[in-house]
Amino acid sequence: MSAVASESIALADQVVVTYHGDTAVAAGSLIVFEVRIEARHALPTGTEIGLARRWPSDWGTPQFTDPSRADYVRIAASGGRQLRWWYARQHAWHPFDHVLFIALPDGLAAGEPLRVQFGGTREHGACAPGFVAQTFIEEASPLSVRMRASDANHTPWIELARPTVRIVGSDPHRLVLTAPSRVQTGKPFKAHLRIEDRWGNPSQLDATVRVDTSPEAVIAVPDEGWMHFEAVLTGAGIHRLTARASTTIGADFTATSNPIEAVDGPLATELCWGDLHAQSVIGCGARSIDAYFKHARDFAATDFGSHQANCFLVSNPEWKDTERSTAEIHEDRRFVTLLGVEWSAASACGGDHNLYFPGDSAALHRCSHEFVDDKSDVSTDLKHVDDLYAHYRGSDTLVAVHVGGRTADLRWHEPQLERLIEVHSTHATSEWFLLDALKRGYRMGVIAGSDSVDGRPGASHPGHMAVRNVRGGLTAVEMPELTRSALWSALKSRRCYGTTGARILLRLTAGTGHINAHMGDEIRVSKLPSFEVMVEGTAPLESVDFFRDDVMLESIDVIDRCAVAGELSNAIRIGWCGTTAPGNWQRARMLWEGELSVHGARIIDATPWALDSPDEGIIERDDHRLRFRSITAGDWDGFIVTLDDSSVAELTFVTQPMMLHARLSDLKSSPRVFAADNPARKVELRRLPRAMPPTGWRGAFDDPSPPPGAHAYWIRVRQSDGEFAWSTPIFTTVEPAS
Repeated sequence: MSAVASESIALADQVVVTYHGDTAVAAGSLIVFEVRIEARHALPTGTEIGLARRWPSDWGTPQFTDPSRADYVRIAASGGRQLRWWYARQHAWHPFDHVLFIALPDGLAAGEPLRVQFGGTREHGACAPGFVAQTFIEEASPLSVRMRASDANHTPWIELARPTVRIVGSDPHRLVLTAPSRVQTGKPFKAHLRIEDRWGNPSQLDATVRVDTSPEAVIAVPDEGWMHFEAVLTGAGIHRLTARASTTIGADFTATSNPIEAVDGPLATELCWGDLHAQSVIGCGARSIDAYFKHARDFAATDFGSHQANCFLVSNPEWKDTERSTAEIHEDRRFVTLLGVEWSAASACGGDHNLYFPGDSAALHRCSHEFVDDKSDVSTDLKHVDDLYAHYRGSDTLVAVHVGGRTADLRWHEPQLERLIEVHSTHATSEWFLLDALKRGYRMGVIAGSDSVDGRPGASHPGHMAVRNVRGGLTAVEMPELTRSALWSALKSRRCYGTTGARILLRLTAGTGHINAHMGDEIRVSKLPSFEVMVEGTAPLESVDFFRDDVMLESIDVIDRCAVAGELSNAIRIGWCGTTAPGNWQRARMLWEGELSVHGARIIDATPWALDSPDEGIIERDDHRLRFRSITAGDWDGFIVTLDDSSVAELTFVTQPMMLHARLSDLKSSPRVFAADNPARKVELRRLPRAMPPTGWRGAFDDPSPPPGAHAYWIRVRQSDGEFAWSTPIFTTVEPAS
């Protein structure tokens, strides 16, 4: 160790850090706390202090100019002491990236406290708002306090302390009711009820919840915010349960479950749901890995999951902990886990690839040791995707490609390993990625997940949208039973589909003669069969689209088919969609901030539509205009305005991505779409019917003129609440006519 390093550590031993504030705070709340730094011996000139939060956190961003606003920070030492401070990202400290730096040009005298107060500063007799706490629960949200005893670049930083606070859920916002997607009639099954705050965290509800099972279930939800309860369905067909709670706070909480397919007799297959892609504090995320898996199983009520930490952040002890936790929580027929890691090379070297292993242990091969201190096994790194293919080729390993921090480059492809492609995560809805793969002729199963860093797999929300844009997705897998071996086989066979998070029932089959094909199958035909589709949604359906490869052949507008003349309402839905560029959350996000005004009519009501965060929505509104803000990343956002009369109304929409003017009297039951490219974005105006369309649809699609060769036929479902589902294709080779 160098003399400078030894000196710094010795000084660090003489520095006392104290944290003053609540030890448990509600997610997203305004709080007041202080960090005090005091040295027993004088700190030298040029000493620097850093207070760092982990990368995924969305604590408030410090501001130093306006004590009347939230997130004001006051930094003070003794009178006359020179101080300099700034707030910046520090990639070299990853994952502790968000840093408040304080420089001490004259050092600090022995016993002299340096005080950093977050929120609550009194100015002119008024108390300023507090500092905003992060929006996701965490058992121990850390603040790393660091110091270096010189401003010279070669002087090392030493961690002085790491105080933590517990982040808990805030006030109840909604009920969420889930059930198995397929059950046997007359046989009890476990349904699940949870209470969420507005950020998607567990909350508490002082109420009795009634569920319309037979007999009626009466539930008192425990303090954990979730519980299982037993239910039975007696008739075959599609069912949905309804829960209702009248509370002491005067709010009426209701929830409708996902569709449940009840079948007479033993089940041939189960349809199970999970999130195969997220990470905890092992990696760049939050919460312990044990809390991570328990959240997926107990709160999100998923059936399976995996942990996918960025490989260049995982130490050998952390990999052992990953193996331990993944094995311990695994339980066939209750909650199935797959051991995994995210190989996270730069896009130029292949990009992010999720690796899944079939057993309880596997050797860890990173793309690099960039943030791993122990370099003793650096020779085991697989630096390029070609190295990855060479190492795992012929092994029992599953690989999924995705749009993550370092988007996978589809110019490289290993068909026997890369069986899965992710179409949606909290980064973005990345349908372009799927279309690119299909255009290249790749045959992969479609999945969706969260790629979350908030430690809440299966139910991840973007919070203040600091590092993510949209809510997490889910993967549905068809398998004989909920076991690890069955899950492994089903994923390898591509018996899966992805959604933006809604548990939509989707079935795609093709059959003629001896052919009975399902999602993921490969068939060879001389005459193309019809493709049968069954959809049961969690909300009224909007459209069902039929694709050959990357080309949409037919679109069924369910709303238009159900609306007839005279049945349209005065409710107008204004929706918008776009991405600034294809790629991760930073590249994809598009800001829509602007104004909508209505001429010739009065706005009676305006409600948000398909928004992902409480930070999005209507900022202000009067009878003829409203201001709004949202962020899209391939998903749809918008609002629904109800007018007193739409017959002569005109609308003006002004945002940076798009500006337009339209006569609302021109709107029929089909939407009016305004689209532009470079970057791709669109605005859609739709006059809604008085009665929304059904939640189910059944039909068939044909391709009357299929070109010879290999093609992928698949389905996209859009719901009226902005949720989507994408089927895995049936991969079809059409033989040329003899």
